[in-house]
Amino acid sequence: MAPTTPYEERLIRTHIVKRIPIFWLPALLILAIGCSPPTPNSPELTGDGGSATDAGFQLGDPLIRGDDPTPTSATEPGPYDVETYEQDDGLRDGPDYAQATIYYPTDARPPFASVIVIPGYVSAERTIQAWGPFYASHGIVTMTLGTNSLRDSVDRRRDALLDAIVTLRAENDREGSPLEGQLDVERIALSGWSMGGGGAQLAAVADPTLKAIIGLCPWLQGNALDHPVPVLIFGGSSDFIAATDEHGRRHYDNTPETTEKLLFEVEGGGHRVANSPGGGNGDVGRFALSWLKVFLEEDARYRPLLLVEPESASSFETNLD
Repeated sequence: MAPTTPYEERLIRTHIVKRIPIFWLPALLILAIGCSPPTPNSPELTGDGGSATDAGFQLGDPLIRGDDPTPTSATEPGPYDVETYEQDDGLRDGPDYAQATIYYPTDARPPFASVIVIPGYVSAERTIQAWGPFYASHGIVTMTLGTNSLRDSVDRRRDALLDAIVTLRAENDREGSPLEGQLDVERIALSGWSMGGGGAQLAAVADPTLKAIIGLCPWLQGNALDHPVPVLIFGGSSDFIAATDEHGRRHYDNTPETTEKLLFEVEGGGHRVANSPGGGNGDVGRFALSWLKVFLEEDARYRPLLLVEPESASSFETNLD
């Protein structure tokens, strides 16, 4: 995947771990003699020098990682290195989507929460893949998808996301998976761009046990979105494909008031303004990450970051307090 912005280029350059050349292996084996591999509870896997906030996670515990967040730390790439793998590496090939890539942190402490991201109409997986290294660098496993047809409907994108959940949960049990035994399979969020965002909302109606939804300039018409899953909606004031008043605003209004929700329209943003964390001068990435930290990982330290209207917003509304 070729990066499309300087932000994405820096993110990928600094956080995707390259595969080790085979001619390095003898030297690495010599260095490994007499050394014990890090255990799931050792400081080597905290990524921050063994911070007490990373210590001793148990399934169901809030996943509190690293130092207290700041607007800057939640905007920039996180502290963890990232690797990827695909279906050629043993990942299940689900029938309701075409291909998938998993991004995961290599030096953070498990268990990990997960988010699945799907693109929009006539758009390939690569259009939303900048979210993979960004989320994973902050300790959240990310799965990006392609669709069976670029013209798949909103309903088919919903089905693709639900099928991807099956794949992701299977990774926790698959022998030889890089994530074997490392996932909290009850902590899953969904996100999608354009019609993919509409599919994510419909998936929440179908599976209200999901932890969070993030719509990236979501497209969806005429649906009641009666579900309890906290939903973050991005829009762009210059989006003429899924105009906020016709789509994002309807997502917000059609989601029950009892569901925690937030609508953030970026001033001057087009239909792709939320396709990467760099949108809105980084405000899109900060709000998306903070949403997942609060509702997916239960890290309440990020909640104040969701309550301040960003400078890049042309419209901002939430029922959070």
